Amino acid sequence: MKLKKLIAALLVIAMGMSQFSVALANKKTEAENKKQEAEENLKNKQSEINSIERQQEQLQGEINALDAELVNVMVKLSTVEEELSIKQDDLAQTKEDLEQAKKDEKDQYEAMKLRIRFMYEKGNTAMITSILESGSIADLLNRVEYVNEVYEYDRNLLTEYKETKEQVAMLEKQQEEEIQALEVKQQEFQVAQENYQATIARKQREVGDFGEKLAEAQALAARYQDTINAQNTIIAQENERERQEQERAAAAAAAAARENSSNNNSSNNGSSGGSAVGGASGGSNNAAASDSGGDKNPSYSTGVSGSSVVSYALKFVGNPYVWGGKDPNTGADCSGFTSYVYAHFGISIPSYSYSQRSVGKEVSYSNAKAGDLICYAGHVAIYMGNGQIVHAKGTAYGIVAYDNATYRPIITVRRVL
Repeated sequence: MKLKKLIAALLVIAMGMSQFSVALANKKTEAENKKQEAEENLKNKQSEINSIERQQEQLQGEINALDAELVNVMVKLSTVEEELSIKQDDLAQTKEDLEQAKKDEKDQYEAMKLRIRFMYEKGNTAMITSILESGSIADLLNRVEYVNEVYEYDRNLLTEYKETKEQVAMLEKQQEEEIQALEVKQQEFQVAQENYQATIARKQREVGDFGEKLAEAQALAARYQDTINAQNTIIAQENERERQEQERAAAAAAAAARENSSNNNSSNNGSSGGSAVGGASGGSNNAAASDSGGDKNPSYSTGVSGSSVVSYALKFVGNPYVWGGKDPNTGADCSGFTSYVYAHFGISIPSYSYSQRSVGKEVSYSNAKAGDLICYAGHVAIYMGNGQIVHAKGTAYGIVAYDNATYRPIITVRRVL
């Protein structure tokens, strides 16, 4: 009869475990499916982010090249405008010189006509009288030569004025042509400058558009990462519940077996049964102690104090959470935050939460001290002491402090100091 009761109890436990396992499996499977979907979405979004960043870099390179070309065009335009200003001043002076040359030529021409008319009106008697009144042959030759020199002088002077006027007129034409050529260059450079500025403005708008797309993609990636973290927590919780339920079932089965054994032994030999129960109880306690993870408490291997690490980490509280971010000054994710803080003290650890689970030495949570690294499923934090942590919690929270260290199941505690 007692054996039948034991079998019935075990069947009840097995049925309960089966139903509970099905419920756990459903919830766990649902969490794993959501996690897998979020991981695939995150992977695709990360590829999109990388593509956007590459396009941003390419556009920025094009903008930098255009800026350099624009500066070159502006320098050339400035040079042309300076040359044009000088040429315009020169042309203005040339026009004045030309007017003066025309006036001088006209004055000389009029003066020469007056002298010629005077000589013709006098019938050249003045010249003859001047020659006849000479006192000697030498004087006569001198006077004849003088008259010739007057004519020669007038002719040369008039020729010189005429040539000067023609040269100045040619210079004026040349300068006008040069000014026209410079004005064409000026217009070309102005058009080029406007085109470069318009192109740069358009590409800068494109960079801004990519910036918005990048921000949207990063926000989505952060939400996918939050989903993964949340599903990891659910999976870890369900695994823990499953383990606890298995332990409870195993303990219930063991208790039922012990009760049956005790009853059998009592009917045969009560004292012997007492000894067996004591031995079984001792074995169960040892197993429980082994499951708890022992009492690991390794010594520090650096001269860095945990309180210094915590104090430095607290400086970033209130700053934003940025998925993939490595600098808490501008925004970081959980692993980027922890690696940045430890790096400040010369301690290098990977910048991925999964890799941080194996750094340093393992510590039991009961022996955790300020400055230790607390690792969860898909998440990491810095232990502050007194059961509290400082960490980059998520996009909705940013970098926060004084959260309960056991707010989600702990995978491992690592001592890196």
